[in-house]
Amino acid sequence: MRIDSCFDSHVHWAATGEFVQRLQLNSLSSPEKILELKPSSQHYRGEWLIGFGWDDTLWENKPTRAVLDRWFPDTPVALSRCDGHVLWCNSEALKRAGLLGGVSLKEPNGGRVERDDQGAPTGLLVDQARELVDNLIPQPTASETRRHLLEGVKRFNKAGYTHIRDMTCDEHKWNEAVKIDGTGLLTLAVEEYFWLKEPGALDSVLTLLNRAKNEAPENLRVMGVKIFLDGALGSEGAWLSKCYCGKSHSGLRLWEDSALRETLIKTWEKGFQVACHAIGDEAADRIVSLAAGLNQEGIKGTLHIEHGELIRGETINKMRGLPFEVHMQPSHWLGDQVWLKEKIGDLINHAFPWRKLQEAEVPFDFGSDAPIEPANIARIFQALRQSAEAGIPRLLGSPATYMGHRDLSWTPNTFTLLEDESPAQVVFKGEHLL
Repeated sequence: MRIDSCFDSHVHWAATGEFVQRLQLNSLSSPEKILELKPSSQHYRGEWLIGFGWDDTLWENKPTRAVLDRWFPDTPVALSRCDGHVLWCNSEALKRAGLLGGVSLKEPNGGRVERDDQGAPTGLLVDQARELVDNLIPQPTASETRRHLLEGVKRFNKAGYTHIRDMTCDEHKWNEAVKIDGTGLLTLAVEEYFWLKEPGALDSVLTLLNRAKNEAPENLRVMGVKIFLDGALGSEGAWLSKCYCGKSHSGLRLWEDSALRETLIKTWEKGFQVACHAIGDEAADRIVSLAAGLNQEGIKGTLHIEHGELIRGETINKMRGLPFEVHMQPSHWLGDQVWLKEKIGDLINHAFPWRKLQEAEVPFDFGSDAPIEPANIARIFQALRQSAEAGIPRLLGSPATYMGHRDLSWTPNTFTLLEDESPAQVVFKGEHLL
């Protein structure tokens, strides 16, 4: 099978290269198993020990700071959950963030500090609350960022991809990406979306977008801004239309309507696109409704729904005929199927709606969400088969239709040949990479 301009439509480029250097936690069978791990120097950034990949849905016990305190009592520890939306921290990290020691910080909007029965932080910081610690961890240097990006290029090419859509660019990463392209080492065509972390930064990010667009080299395209409207399903931060099963909450909403509306209007007026992380069905409906309303008012622009793991039929109908696209990651089914119905009940009827999008003629693409899921084409095929066997409406036609970049003129003579659903040959602008 040949895929021209093989495209992973949702990745985190630098993180894909960086996370292989973090302490890997995906094999932990319980929180206590972390006590057996021996971190090396590469797992630190400054004083901070950082790691990635733990999954509490596989554990009987919840992770707590007490476990990490037995492991590293004096070193600040911050470990990202497998979905990237929760930090597991020890007491030293919480003290530095002002969450222990008699200080009572206000709960951040769009975030949650998990607390025990006495009201003390357990060590878990969800979504916006993780910023309390993330902001204390030193940022990668320019050379480190360059190394992460180059490692990402190697991994995407090896996985069969010649095109990616990078969802968390910033000025620092952009500058290093431009340098890499200038050396001829960028064997990827990259669409860049710049992360807009909070509404107050909109004007500065749009200024950065204009500057980057004017200097963009051949293999980099500046597309727009990326915002997070909700969290993830596994950590119960995705914004649902009803409460999670057995819980009294329906997830987290990270942005208010007024800020969403202003972001859509200003970004579209500048000629850029808006990509919105919306995993829960209510998050997807809210941003689609706002954007559709603006288009009806004559304020037009492109909206991308990132993930779209739960989209109601009525929301899909609102997207018909508008410049809206959905970017889905079938591989999430492989992990989420174990607990999905248990968490969301009958909302599972709206899960992974690729067939409904096909029937409504709403455009969509497939990707991996690397490094949250590995960039792996075979896993996409596997997930589509297994989800259909489990009752998710089957995709019509070949999955490859949704795995190629639509602008074939961007990189002529660029293609991937698959054998048994894995890359056997990768060619970028005539250069054989695999």
